[in-house]
Amino acid sequence: MNNFKYVFFDLDGTLIDTVPLILESFNYTFMHHFGETRPEAETISYIGIPLIKHLGEIYPGKEEELAKTYRDYNDRKHDSSIGVFLGIYQLIKTLYEKGIVLGVVTSKRRELAVRGLKLFNLMDYFAFVNGSEASQKHKPEGEPLLKAMEAVNALNKEEVLYVGDSPLDILCAKNAGVRSAAVAWTYSPRSDLEKVEPDIFLEEPLELLRYI
Repeated sequence: MNNFKYVFFDLDGTLIDTVPLILESFNYTFMHHFGETRPEAETISYIGIPLIKHLGEIYPGKEEELAKTYRDYNDRKHDSSIGVFLGIYQLIKTLYEKGIVLGVVTSKRRELAVRGLKLFNLMDYFAFVNGSEASQKHKPEGEPLLKAMEAVNALNKEEVLYVGDSPLDILCAKNAGVRSAAVAWTYSPRSDLEKVEPDIFLEEPLELLRYI
């Protein structure tokens, strides 16, 4: 048994199935501005990086304009285009009832993250939701998780687990000095997750209960 007292989760692709909408929103944005789309694998590799940073790397100088188009489309479609992964609600409720302190550490705006959690009745189980605004540095840097630990006064890193679907999540955990769990219900290639060596690999959500 592990001594995890704090379990923090990524959001997109981990708790909530938003990746199809993310891909659709990027495709709409690029088609609207440039009349073309970009490779799906490239877009997936950027999930977990703040939107402005992603767009600035591929279209420098145009990121603010592109971000506005993306957000307008994504916000409009959000509530009708996302889902929650099977088993997530039961997992989160069970962890909460066991007294585990739960948090969300995501690179998306906090406002939209909270909106998604509320759609699936998950919000009340989390002690905090940290969006991209919560830290100066972002995944794969460890700062987002260090800020999360500060939020709940988690002083012992051995008691913290971060669950995510992207190599960026696993590297964030490593850089923060906490343990990590990668999920199999991801859009990232499994081989990419295995390369960064998560401490735990979850085939389905409720499997996490074995480690608590």
